Amino acid sequence: MTTPIYFTHGKIVAESKNIKVYDFDNNLFLEKGPGHNLWICGYEAEELYSQLDGKPIGDCLELGLGLGIASKFILSRGVDSLTTVEINGDVIEVYSQLNPEKDERHRIIEGSTIDYLRQAEEMYDFIFMDFYDVIDEDTLYELDICINLSRNILKKGGEIMGWFDPYTPEEFIDPFFELFEK
Repeated sequence: MTTPIYFTHGKIVAESKNIKVYDFDNNLFLEKGPGHNLWICGYEAEELYSQLDGKPIGDCLELGLGLGIASKFILSRGVDSLTTVEINGDVIEVYSQLNPEKDERHRIIEGSTIDYLRQAEEMYDFIFMDFYDVIDEDTLYELDICINLSRNILKKGGEIMGWFDPYTPEEFIDPFFELFEK
């Protein structure tokens, strides 16, 4: 007997090229490419909500779209606007398939996070980073760059934060949080 797993027993509910979203056991799973490289699971939503609770205000910037779980939560907080930057056009396409109702406060831009941060003219009250799938040395390096660039477009009194994966290896936990405290 095969153990049920999202890509063998789940139903594909959105797809664009090598990006697929599966519905399995009332959870959504976003995967990229062959080999079942899982990006995000819907059941991570509660952890995300607890991290974001009370944070998003005013004009918000989100770096990384994924399933759009953070986007929906941020928009549900009554913010003025949300700009999301996502490098993968197929991720944007599956998000659009799953969310046909558009919120006019939400603008999605296809492009590089770093390029956007270098060129942005808008100022933000809250900047949320969730463009990585694991927290490791490479991610910490990229986060450091993005945090420093984000400070140029952060309104006075604004906040920058990143999604903290509770499964992060212990040696990266303190360095992750220290980046946001600088």
